[in-house]
Amino acid sequence: MSSKDTDFPFANSWFRVATSQELSTTKVIPLHYFDKDFVLFRNAQGHPCILDAHCPHLGAHLGYGGKVQDGIIRCPYHGWLWDEEGHCAGIPYSDKSPQVKIANYPVTEINGLIMMYYHQQGALPTWQIPPIPECNSAEWTPLRLVRRWTTRTDLKNYLDNSIDVAHLHQVHSQTFKAAQSDSVEIEGPVLTHKMSQKYNLSSLSSGGLISEDGNVTTTYYGAGYDVSFYWTQGKFKLGLLQIFTGTPIDGDRLDIQVFFSVKKVLPAPLNQIVAAMMRKDTETTFEQDMPILENKIYKSHPLLLEEDGPIGQCRRWASQFYE
Repeated sequence: MSSKDTDFPFANSWFRVATSQELSTTKVIPLHYFDKDFVLFRNAQGHPCILDAHCPHLGAHLGYGGKVQDGIIRCPYHGWLWDEEGHCAGIPYSDKSPQVKIANYPVTEINGLIMMYYHQQGALPTWQIPPIPECNSAEWTPLRLVRRWTTRTDLKNYLDNSIDVAHLHQVHSQTFKAAQSDSVEIEGPVLTHKMSQKYNLSSLSSGGLISEDGNVTTTYYGAGYDVSFYWTQGKFKLGLLQIFTGTPIDGDRLDIQVFFSVKKVLPAPLNQIVAAMMRKDTETTFEQDMPILENKIYKSHPLLLEEDGPIGQCRRWASQFYE
């Protein structure tokens, strides 16, 4: 169920709003997140910028018909110019320079994604999303989108589902035969969860080339971005990198995008087959969560068992993003 139903504000954290490939130097992308309208564009140096969407002059939306010229966005209605910080950079039919500013927001471009920092009180970020070396490594396939979901849920239910161990072999039996939580490490806005898993690899594991035994390390950077590395054992050590991103659209919906990359351990044709299989399995697995996420409620005092995984620890850690 939604944040509105449970009376939770949006989290103060970094959130994915676009991919690097989506944003050219001349493009303006309208965004709607956190129940607000924004525009995304690149400045003269090519860095992504985000402003509130509506021109202070007469309220036109800068993302529908607006143009970018030398890193400055032009309003489609009267041509007023606005720079990357939201200051008026010129009016085509006047020499006046009104002392008005459109709100701008912290943005970073990392690991092929454009991330926006959102804070309820407008505070600046005190931490950053780190680079993932594998995203630019020739030993891994290029990072690709698995799928995008617009889901009727909120971040708190989304995080519960992400760190819930017991549901893996209950809901996703086609992938997981068993799973157990091994450790949790917390350092400020970062939580690292390590698990041991037994995968349901069927024919891939025949002959011992690929073991059904494996492990996964998931690192959460704030409330809406986490990175998972899955590994199998055996003669071939398969590696899968997944980036999960959940960005609140409003109090009722979450924009979820999952990205993946596969370690190149087999000849090129086989790598492509394995990557396609893992992509499909990721999509199937996450799709199985959708009806649960969209219809469950958030229990403030759930009846948790040790086998459920570190849900309580994750909730206590995540509470810092709602302060």
